[in-house]
Amino acid sequence: MINLIIDILIYNYTNFLSFFFLVDLNKRKLLINIGIALIIDYILNMYIYNICFIIIIYLLSKLIKINMHNILNYYLYNISVILIYYIVSNIIFNYITIINFLNVFLINSIFILISYKKEINFITLSR
Repeated sequence: MINLIIDILIYNYTNFLSFFFLVDLNKRKLLINIGIALIIDYILNMYIYNICFIIIIYLLSKLIKINMHNILNYYLYNISVILIYYIVSNIIFNYITIINFLNVFLINSIFILISYKKEINFITLSR
């Protein structure tokens, strides 16, 4: 939930485009993801778009079963979800520019790497 608050603050008070709430999709339950999608839909007035996207990504991540213990898998999964979200939403609602694409890629890459560093302490490997 803290990622949602950080995302709202950065989105509203800076020129950067951030999608930090998408990083938490791999560890939350479906109802919590739908609740986060409802909050984002209410704030951005996108109606049912975020709910559909988050449910599809949640179901795909449960179907694929990606190993999140590896930093490369964690980074590639999260950045691909964010870039797919950005591209699809801008095709539907807006247009894509290179500056915004690089902005999304850089800001969210930094956040993903920081969040992995924060979450590495809670990852336990079993034998």
